[in-house]
Amino acid sequence: MIAREHRYVPSLDGLRAICIAAVLFIHMPAPSGHPWVETIRSRGWYGVDMFFILSGFLITWILAVEAEATGTVNLGRFYRARTLRLLPAYLSTILLVLAGSQLFEIAQGNQSYRLAHLWPLFLSYTLNIWIAATAIWPWGVSHFWSLCVEEHFYLTWSAVMKRWGLRRVLRIALFAIPAVAVYRSAWYLWMNHGHLAVPSRASFFRIYYATDTRIDAILVGCVLALLVREARLQGLWRRLESAAWFPSLALLATLVTIGWVTQYHWRIETFGYTAMAMASSTLLLAIFLQPQCWIARLLAARPLVHLGRISYGIYLFHAPLLAGLEVKLRFSAQYIEPARYFPVLSLLVLGSVGAAALHYWAVERRFLAMRGPRPFLANLRVTPSAPQAA
Repeated sequence: MIAREHRYVPSLDGLRAICIAAVLFIHMPAPSGHPWVETIRSRGWYGVDMFFILSGFLITWILAVEAEATGTVNLGRFYRARTLRLLPAYLSTILLVLAGSQLFEIAQGNQSYRLAHLWPLFLSYTLNIWIAATAIWPWGVSHFWSLCVEEHFYLTWSAVMKRWGLRRVLRIALFAIPAVAVYRSAWYLWMNHGHLAVPSRASFFRIYYATDTRIDAILVGCVLALLVREARLQGLWRRLESAAWFPSLALLATLVTIGWVTQYHWRIETFGYTAMAMASSTLLLAIFLQPQCWIARLLAARPLVHLGRISYGIYLFHAPLLAGLEVKLRFSAQYIEPARYFPVLSLLVLGSVGAAALHYWAVERRFLAMRGPRPFLANLRVTPSAPQAA
């Protein structure tokens, strides 16, 4: 039977490193005159969706381990652990952005708002809803939208698992995934009547940033975790565990799906997010079932693992740093001169990694240590085939 315990898998941190690299790549403006770079860059937001899938998988796995070991889910302990893990870097970034906006004395890209007026949205994790409704990218903090979606997931999914148990939540998630795809498609049809092949700006913002139209990627990860633990499917997992072809096929399916659905096109705003999440979940499954496969070994390289461990901080700090570089070095958020591309990209990468590493070692570790023991995760048999703590 596939191991049901909770243990650290280095290759999942390596996968986080690849995801954060994709996010930095898409946020960095493409060099003018190089359309092929833009073609590749435009698919970089896939990194955020892979983060969603990983979150759904790891959080559900942890909650399932607790439910099976103790018979319930301790919501207070779960919320406290999530707060201590996420809030220090989040608040630090908010202070950095607010201070930077005052230091640079800029209007943050739009006269209809000021960052200092958005703090209630930051603290309530509703910035993504505001962005979806207004179609405004707030300066240096637009990337907070994904943190809002994940926070909504943490608050609700843990309560759902506590209330209905593992078997029922599996059925709930299996129903919700196609339902979200249909619901999102209905939004698309309504908002793009008369020009269905080309989505409007308003529909892009409404569908891309809102929790109700993006939660299916996280739910795919949840379903994967629950299915891997399903006793009736252990025969299938054992066959895939020994299939040498499975990791390569999963990677191919993921790359083909990303290439097909990630363009700014009707496909992505209808069924595309769901299709991409399902294809990507096969890659995650391959890494989980075969921790010694060639993909997992590559992802377990020490530099990637170290970057993956601080990927949350890199994600938070890179956007305000890039916004500051745009102001100080006077380049556009849409494009940059080819001669300046690599120097600016190097500054962005080094600055983001440096800030994240410093914050992790100086601040985040102290709060992580305050989470206290989780008895249901302790004293379990060591196995290479179980996911790490989230």
